[in-house]
Amino acid sequence: MNFSKPAIAAIFAISLLGSGTAQAQFGGLSKAIKKEARKTQSDAEEQAAEEAANAIDNAIRGKKGKKIKIGKSSGRSGSVALGTPSANLTSQTQCAGLALSNVTVGNLGEYTFQQGFSKEKRTGFINRKPGTVSGSCIAPSLQPQEILYFEVDEKKYKAMDKGNDFTWQCVKSDDPGAGTVDYWTWHSDQYLGDSHMKLHCGNDQGVSDCATGTNSSRASAYSADRKKRGKYGISFLARLNEHSRAKTEKLYCQYYNKRTGKSLVAFEYLSAPAR
Repeated sequence: MNFSKPAIAAIFAISLLGSGTAQAQFGGLSKAIKKEARKTQSDAEEQAAEEAANAIDNAIRGKKGKKIKIGKSSGRSGSVALGTPSANLTSQTQCAGLALSNVTVGNLGEYTFQQGFSKEKRTGFINRKPGTVSGSCIAPSLQPQEILYFEVDEKKYKAMDKGNDFTWQCVKSDDPGAGTVDYWTWHSDQYLGDSHMKLHCGNDQGVSDCATGTNSSRASAYSADRKKRGKYGISFLARLNEHSRAKTEKLYCQYYNKRTGKSLVAFEYLSAPAR
């Protein structure tokens, strides 16, 4: 049996994740696999690479490689009402003043699209619902494994970052004075890929801003659309806590600029154990 480069990378990474290797080490590997997929010569090979990348994502989300099913329902089974963060939390966030647009909350999971009698599955940003921002940068609260997506002016955003100035910071909502938590390590401003955003037309999500073709061609279409509008997409996953003593608790997070002391976005989310 012949294995593609993406498949080999996926098998290697999953085996290490299953033995307790830190999430941070492979947090960007699925994106690398999808980049490798662009070099393939057929839709079948590209889809195999996408599936390998998704296997990495599932292993990262699950504890010790255990897959945690998401996206099959509303993503809110057993959820706890969050409301908005309290004033004693939001008052500690100084907003950077950069407008947030296209604010959306959803999940990463499988969807189905139909072309004639044919039905196929892909992975994408599903269960989407629009969100509202308060106080210029306080975004909607998130349930476990929900994803926050929003867009900002690309030139203004890039001008604010002189080089690794931004960092994600989270504190316990009921004890912010205790300092930041170390439940996970994540430095990227993008969890979702462009192919996740541009679903295939004929999808069961009712998303009309869609495209046909391979994952890479749809990703290119979405990237071109964003650049035409001068926007940059940012996404954050409400990660599970893999610590052995993990419990369900509220965290208040902000995307903080260490140089300016201001945050691009802030929100509260429900942190749940990865078990």
